[in-house]
Amino acid sequence: MINKILHILFILAGFIVLTSKSCEPEVDKTHDAGLGAKQDTTLTKIRSEFVSEYLLEDELMAYGEKAKQKLFDFSEYLSLYAEKNMDTLFKLQVREMLYRLFYSKDASIVLSAFPTDLAAEEKHHLTGLLNGIDASKYESIEFTPSDLTTIEPLHMESIERYTGKLGCNFRITGITGHDTTMLQESSCQVKIAVIRTNKQFGAETVLQVWQVFLVGIDTTCQ
Repeated sequence: MINKILHILFILAGFIVLTSKSCEPEVDKTHDAGLGAKQDTTLTKIRSEFVSEYLLEDELMAYGEKAKQKLFDFSEYLSLYAEKNMDTLFKLQVREMLYRLFYSKDASIVLSAFPTDLAAEEKHHLTGLLNGIDASKYESIEFTPSDLTTIEPLHMESIERYTGKLGCNFRITGITGHDTTMLQESSCQVKIAVIRTNKQFGAETVLQVWQVFLVGIDTTCQ
């Protein structure tokens, strides 16, 4: 759990550095010119790597691997979010990071912190899953994916969207003291997408770049 917290803190620290305004005094014009040239070089690199009109096979494979990593990030962030002793502000930041993994905040996710929900066979959403975690009686909840495979490789759906599917098993356990309760064990199909979106770089530059997202998680209960 310490490693998970450090991982989240590292990401949040990077986010703060990128988005916060500098408190340092103004530097000379020579430094400004050098910084501007460096930013131009960075933008050129971004354009060449991420702003292509279509994606090649090796690029799609790379984005597929990034999608798998996002699924592991999803499970780690959920487990961290489910810690009852988590600082409230930090928990809100983790919640926002969970939303950013998905293309939509209304993503359909059939995972639950309550065994009774499984019998109803109803669709759930990411917000409902997080609210269920908030209302749970457990001190912590572990979300563990395994046997991750590619069911359907990323392929073009439209000129601005590539889609695919991953397969994995999901095991969810609730922990209170020395007691561990199995809440859900399911085989899953995870919908993924690479979508061309507008992304802000600096104060004045907006580029269309390819980004990979989790789209939804459907499960078949075992």
